[in-house]
Amino acid sequence: MSFDITSLQRNRGPVQARSRAEDGRAVLKYIDVDDLVPSEDNFYSMSAIDELAGLIELSGGVKQPGLVVPLGGGKYKVISGHRRRLASLQLVKQGKEAFRKMPCMVEPVEQEPGADVEADELRAIDEAILLITTNGQRDKTDWDKVQEATRLRALLEQKRRFEKIPGETRKLIAERLGTTPAQVGRYDSIEKHLLPEFKALLEAGKITISVAYELSTMTEEEQNDVLDGHGARGGLSIEDVKRWREKLRTPKPPVPERDEPESAADGPKCKPGVYVREEPTKSQITPPPPPPPAPSTVENSGKIVNFPAPPSPSPAEDKQEEKDIAWAVLMMKTLHNYCEVMSAREGESRVPWADYAEALAIAIPVLRG
Repeated sequence: MSFDITSLQRNRGPVQARSRAEDGRAVLKYIDVDDLVPSEDNFYSMSAIDELAGLIELSGGVKQPGLVVPLGGGKYKVISGHRRRLASLQLVKQGKEAFRKMPCMVEPVEQEPGADVEADELRAIDEAILLITTNGQRDKTDWDKVQEATRLRALLEQKRRFEKIPGETRKLIAERLGTTPAQVGRYDSIEKHLLPEFKALLEAGKITISVAYELSTMTEEEQNDVLDGHGARGGLSIEDVKRWREKLRTPKPPVPERDEPESAADGPKCKPGVYVREEPTKSQITPPPPPPPAPSTVENSGKIVNFPAPPSPSPAEDKQEEKDIAWAVLMMKTLHNYCEVMSAREGESRVPWADYAEALAIAIPVLRG
């Protein structure tokens, strides 16, 4: 047999989670609206009071009794009927005394408050549960629904300090609120993980409960990014949230950063993200020896005497020249690679990187030639 939360403490005397109005033990009384005190546990939205007052006036009075418990001194705490109380007060303030008395079912108190501390605490818990369970038929905002589930969970946890309550909490809440355990899980996610700024939008009716749940499945950092990008103006749809999530969770490619070389001798300097192959620098290659002096001519008796031509460069000199050319080619390749990267990054910028790269590609084979 499933556990019915309304049967909690049914046999514990004055401590009841089930209204005695349900079994005929509550008493119907017409109570002055000035003697009705709103419950401090009430969290439901007090909206559309003007419309409700008009309906009460049109129908000739409150037709559905409220639920109250005695406070002493002729005062009664309202468990159910807060909006009806406000609407009746509004009519009385307009001079319509016919609406001063509001019908209420009075829950009897069989034990004076303060006689038993545990009983008093349990009574307070049961009254808070009644406030939720007896408001099942009223119009509720999405924020009301989240608060119902959150508060009912807390009340059940308090109740379990006094007795064992069988059953899974989420399922008990779902049965009492007339919804599914999965929906209660969504309410829990909103309560635990949604940013306060988005909770305020939900309370104001600027986002739906579906949007609030989708946002609650995102990390705090991602929610802050959505808040910064979209603003706290509301109007988010499910599609908007999904697009934000896809955008924030798509890996971003590394973006190269350009930096000016410290000096011309240092060559191009790249930040992380720009790939330039390492090539040996000129300082790593032994420089060639200075060339021999140019041949001279001497005039002798009006004749020009040519000295023999200097000997051909030695194999070592040829090898050094090849090293110089190789070094120059490698440097040009490095510049060519850098220009291609900058062209891909900056596109049509003021610097013609693509032209530079093309020119270097032409010059490299010529230098090798």
